[in-house]
Amino acid sequence: MSFRKQVLSDLSGSYANFSEHHKDIRSFFEIIGVRFAIREYGVSLKPVAGNKLFSNASGYLLSDDSSYPFYLWLPSWLGRFYVDPLHVPAGTPVDACTARDVRFIAFIWIWLGFNDAYVNDAEGPECWFGVAEPRPEDPSESVAVTADKVWKYFRIERTSQGESDGWLSGGFQKNPIGCDLNGRWSMRRVPLEKLSSYYQIEKHVVRPLGEKFHELASPTPGALALVK
Repeated sequence: MSFRKQVLSDLSGSYANFSEHHKDIRSFFEIIGVRFAIREYGVSLKPVAGNKLFSNASGYLLSDDSSYPFYLWLPSWLGRFYVDPLHVPAGTPVDACTARDVRFIAFIWIWLGFNDAYVNDAEGPECWFGVAEPRPEDPSESVAVTADKVWKYFRIERTSQGESDGWLSGGFQKNPIGCDLNGRWSMRRVPLEKLSSYYQIEKHVVRPLGEKFHELASPTPGALALVK
């Protein structure tokens, strides 16, 4: 087989694997949606932005004037945000409620595990999940706008401040490129290979995220809230 044929063959196989990876991600988020529709572990969670997945892909162009030194075509990050529907005012769509209404936002992100400008390469694909209490300058902005800011301006390498019981914690930092968030976040990272069954997803994501959200959103004496 010539070099060209070998490259094309490898490319075809890689694309097929990448396609399967994204099918698995869609299935993963569907499972999460079903599980969090049930109020278990003290909380139920409803996704922001409907069926849309947040992505770092920005469309493919042959060339552009982007300041990024690489294309963001096939997404290396996909994620969703969630809020407790009990905190959404009656008659208000989830995306239209405000950051003040919901206060806490849960998030689940899937990362390929490499080639990110802000995170060291991991050993393999990862799932990042946690709870944020972002406080924008305008607390009446929609939760969809706030979630988009968290997605764009979350920087673990510059804002992580500690770790306890497997949970990383840190705070948002305002910056001159558009982030106006204050507040805190708490997060875990799990290798995606550990989430190969319903049981593993329940054990490593659904239960710890549900319990953490409930702990932070309904603090009891002795419980530590993200923001005092």
